[in-house]
Amino acid sequence: MMFYPRSNETACKWKDYTVILPAVSVGNVGQLAVDLIVSSLSMESVGYLYDDSILPVIGNDPYTQDKYALSTACEVYQSTEHKLVVVQQRSPLVKGKRNQFVTKLAKWLKVSEFSQVVLLTSTFSHERLDVQMIGCQERFLATKLMEEKLGKKLREELKWKELEKRPSFPAPAPLMEQAPSSQNSTLQATSYLPGGGIAKSLLEECEKMDIPLLVVSTFCSEGDNVPDALRLASHLNTWLHLVKPGSAGDTSQGGWVTPSSWQHLFGSTFDQMLYQ
Repeated sequence: MMFYPRSNETACKWKDYTVILPAVSVGNVGQLAVDLIVSSLSMESVGYLYDDSILPVIGNDPYTQDKYALSTACEVYQSTEHKLVVVQQRSPLVKGKRNQFVTKLAKWLKVSEFSQVVLLTSTFSHERLDVQMIGCQERFLATKLMEEKLGKKLREELKWKELEKRPSFPAPAPLMEQAPSSQNSTLQATSYLPGGGIAKSLLEECEKMDIPLLVVSTFCSEGDNVPDALRLASHLNTWLHLVKPGSAGDTSQGGWVTPSSWQHLFGSTFDQMLYQ
């Protein structure tokens, strides 16, 4: 994996920066949430990542209508004001190259020396446990380094919920409810993220490489996933304070600014004359 900066001034000088990136997951919620962050903070494109495991794609700049710029399959944005780097992946991975991509991505994160890494993803809502049906629909997972750094704050101050562990699939209940305590010791706990893309694989790879990674996930289904993206971004905002809190869908400076490209999410309107 190679990072190609637009100028030498932005070449991997991110030692004190937080990096946010999405997993290509159910409903593309992580990618939509990243769109909101880039658009709301008016982040600058500083380069792009290239790897043969990412399907190539190119298109117009999705965040503005008055500039003639191109966007690539995996672009890098930066905000010096917020000490923030955002990676937007716009295309899925080549079949059979997920492990290769995860390994190379983890190495790039390590070399770039980010202070902390945040992966936004989503998982199928129909796979929820009973205890996950009500209340907050966001969950987090963290590597050991991130747990030591933020675990207490996330649980006690922000009231975030960690993803419930399960025994090996199939698992109709959390580990503690699946069997008596005498049997729990023989069951191997696991994090179950169906539809979550590279989230679990990257978490395991970052654990091996001592990279402080936080995975933030939301339960959702395929469809109009804009509300899910707004909810996930707002959940992250309770910790990082990227924008001033506002009502969901607020396009003023007090909330999230939706990209101009979102006007085309559902295509153009139909001609009413067709039904007269």
